[in-house]
Amino acid sequence: MLRPGSSVSYNSAMHQVTIDAHPTEQAVVVRFDQSSGSPSNTLKKRASSANVESLGYQKVINLKELSPNVDIRALSNVILQICLFIPATSRSQLEQVLYFLQKRGTPRMSSSRSRSSSTVSFDRRSSQAAVLNVDLDKVDEYIECFYGETSAEKNKGAVALHELSKTPQNLTALVNNETLMMALARVFREDWKKHFDVATNIMNLFVNMSKFSIFHGILLHHKIGSLCVNAIEHETKRYDLWIAEMKKADQETQRKLKNAIRKQAMLLAACITMLTNLATDISVELKMVRRNLVVLLVKCLQMSSDSPNPLTTSTVKFLLKLSIFEENKIVMEQNGTIEKLLKLFPIHDLELRKATIQLLFNFSFDPKNVPKMVNGGLVPHMSSLIESDNKALNMLYLLSCNDDAKAMLAYTDAIQSLMRDVLSGRGSEVTKAVLLNICLEKRNAQLVCGAGGQGLDLLIEMSMESRDLMLIKVIRAISSHDGPTQNMFLKWIDKLLDVAKSEGTDNSESKSSFGLECMGAVAEIKVAPWAKIIQSHSLVPWMKDQLQEGIDESQEVTVLREIKPLQLQIVITCGTMARQLDAARLLVPLIDTFVHLLQSCQIDDEFVVQLLYVFLQLLKHKDLSARLMTQDSELGAHMIDLMHDANAAVREVCDNALLIMGEHSEDWAKRIAGERFKWHNAQWLEMVERDDHEFNNYDNEDFGADFNFDNFDDDFDMNEKLF
Repeated sequence: MLRPGSSVSYNSAMHQVTIDAHPTEQAVVVRFDQSSGSPSNTLKKRASSANVESLGYQKVINLKELSPNVDIRALSNVILQICLFIPATSRSQLEQVLYFLQKRGTPRMSSSRSRSSSTVSFDRRSSQAAVLNVDLDKVDEYIECFYGETSAEKNKGAVALHELSKTPQNLTALVNNETLMMALARVFREDWKKHFDVATNIMNLFVNMSKFSIFHGILLHHKIGSLCVNAIEHETKRYDLWIAEMKKADQETQRKLKNAIRKQAMLLAACITMLTNLATDISVELKMVRRNLVVLLVKCLQMSSDSPNPLTTSTVKFLLKLSIFEENKIVMEQNGTIEKLLKLFPIHDLELRKATIQLLFNFSFDPKNVPKMVNGGLVPHMSSLIESDNKALNMLYLLSCNDDAKAMLAYTDAIQSLMRDVLSGRGSEVTKAVLLNICLEKRNAQLVCGAGGQGLDLLIEMSMESRDLMLIKVIRAISSHDGPTQNMFLKWIDKLLDVAKSEGTDNSESKSSFGLECMGAVAEIKVAPWAKIIQSHSLVPWMKDQLQEGIDESQEVTVLREIKPLQLQIVITCGTMARQLDAARLLVPLIDTFVHLLQSCQIDDEFVVQLLYVFLQLLKHKDLSARLMTQDSELGAHMIDLMHDANAAVREVCDNALLIMGEHSEDWAKRIAGERFKWHNAQWLEMVERDDHEFNNYDNEDFGADFNFDNFDDDFDMNEKLF
């Protein structure tokens, strides 16, 4: 191990290299002395390419975050690649110095800071070269670099100015320097097509300025935004040419083109970030959109979709901002933005993933876009992220409204994650809403309940304890499916009915809503022993009281003042009960009430359909059909009146009921046939009258026909025998 101040040396015929540890900083000091008989041009050129602090023949390599976890061998490789003045044979000596600095740790930093900005130095996470130490007082010197003949000289000035712009305190002085701003705009305009490094550094400098809105006016004055759009337009076209050229180029040319495309992506990322910052002003954003920027951004997204990079992130962020406006969103959809975004998954970059999900979320409010996302395989990706990303959960909610997405969720871990969050009490309303949507699919509902119904039991217990309205809605959705899940509800029917009776009529909206959902869940259980339940809970008197509430029988025409949601659920429950003969017999005292309701609520089609369904189920039992089909039955008259209703569901139920009545009674069959004939006859007469009226309009018309039948010859001889 080296002691502080110790050094190692490398001798050659050409020069001597000494490697030391800096006494106070986390840095390596490299000194080299040229021999008297050796030329210095080669070494100077190689040393100048390293871009490190130069003190005569001494170079200081600053190290950043040299923690105990840094791989010393990997770090030495990076230094040797960048610092060409260190020979490869000095690797072991360099590693010894690095090891000593790593063990020594970071010295205490001085409390005072100069105006010069420290270099961005070597890091185990970055292989970028260190840049020159810079000073705000040397801005004029950096501007002079732009007048150099080579791109390296220009890039040296651009790098220094970019480094200065990283310190916010320096920005005001830089922006107010008119000479500097004009030089930057000129160099970018002239060199961005030829020198990507120079253009990228200048644009990154502008990006640092654009982070503060007070500088936007100056940037717009120098037309920086327009330059960015021009660059994007040109580079997207040049990208297509390069891709076409790569297909027929040799290996060396392909390598060069790939390197150029990589640098091109860095420049485009800086330009798009610049425009995103300037677009905080809506008028500026509209000017960008008029220059077809949305299409250009979609093209940039396509350029980077194969291997996500900073260009992808900056493009998606700007598209997200623009997608707020419907016009922009339509252009994005027309250019296949959704399909290009779906190709990015799985996305490991957190920032890019967040922006991509938000953009897809904006698209998902249009119903025609959801099937694209589902078919593109977005559902499994969102399912794997719902525990760690709220945006993914919101996205999954909108996807779960699609039937195909519901079916896909059965083959993911989403159901287990959702149930775990809900039952642990951490589940949000969105979590419960997603669970509600997916339980509308039969297979998903079975997975939620589990093999023995443990999942359903936990949900019901939790909902009863917390009176959670969303959970009871989930339970109601599960109850709507036929199959094994129906039997899992049998032990809970008594509890659900008690809650429905006690809270369904409560004046409190929260309690009445919870009781209503309980009644709705009960109404779906077709396998329950309803006759026994009706008697044990005395349901007939209670249901009659609830159904008669609001009916005024003193008037000649019964009027229902207001149809309450609980009344509708009771009628639906009666329809379920009437499927069983024993239970149907117990509902006979409610028939008159049902008829009065049918007479008074014909405006509400849903209520009428459910009442007719109850009558249909009662008519299916021969023991009860005679009671409903008496000669003066009001039910039959109402059925005949409604058999030609405008609502298709009403007509269907009436047709089925009248068919049963016609089969059970010959008198009703003749009456129904007569009524059908009258209706069809009336329709025919109306059609004939309408046609006659239309034809009469042509009585005085001259159609311009001039037929002379005397001269008409069809080659038919009346005197000629036919056979």
